[in-house]
Amino acid sequence: MLLGALFFGGRYLYFTLKNAQITDWHVKSVAVEGLSGVREKEIFNKVVALEGKPFSGREADLLRQELVAKYPTLAKVSVSRGMLSGKLKITARPRQPVAQFILPDQSRKYIDEESIVYADPLEMRAVLPVNLIGKVPAKLDESFVELVQNLLKLKKTLAFESIEYNATDNTVTLTLPDQSVIRFGTAVQLKQKVKRAAQIMMFAREKYHEPVSLDFSFFEKGKVFLTKSPQ
Repeated sequence: MLLGALFFGGRYLYFTLKNAQITDWHVKSVAVEGLSGVREKEIFNKVVALEGKPFSGREADLLRQELVAKYPTLAKVSVSRGMLSGKLKITARPRQPVAQFILPDQSRKYIDEESIVYADPLEMRAVLPVNLIGKVPAKLDESFVELVQNLLKLKKTLAFESIEYNATDNTVTLTLPDQSVIRFGTAVQLKQKVKRAAQIMMFAREKYHEPVSLDFSFFEKGKVFLTKSPQ
């Protein structure tokens, strides 16, 4: 009887303390994980000012939204509160570019693994350039990233000179070193289209000694058209 009373009394005390921590939670320490350099320092300097202050779950949500809006170069942004430790933890990672648009003013917009298009003045890596027609989109179809990844894998069998993306009609065109042209049509099913294009180009190189044109406009109906490019 006494043991039962002590058990339930202990549970009541634990949940009372826990609820008090949740409703009146204060920041004891802060940490920024997944980042380094300038952005880590900027974010740390912002949140370290919260130490010793109350910080609710609602404020955590608002802080996350603020960071997402201010740092479009970051992905997987989260803000968590350690209920017992009092640690406010910010977790994020830099976006990983797979291709880039080089704009007329020579500025760059990058395309990441999630098909998000973003600007990053700190990005120094050379990634695949894509010629852009039309306005810069905020996001591309996921199959566009599959296209880039598969082109890089098939570079020996399907070497290319340039990629063109038309943002107005959402189409993709590939130009090969011999000036053969592959018109993939609408930017869907690009992974399958690239593999089929590699197969057809192997056949075309054996049969033709001049540039050819591949048209995938009717790929969804099971047809791809191969013709000699006009001289």
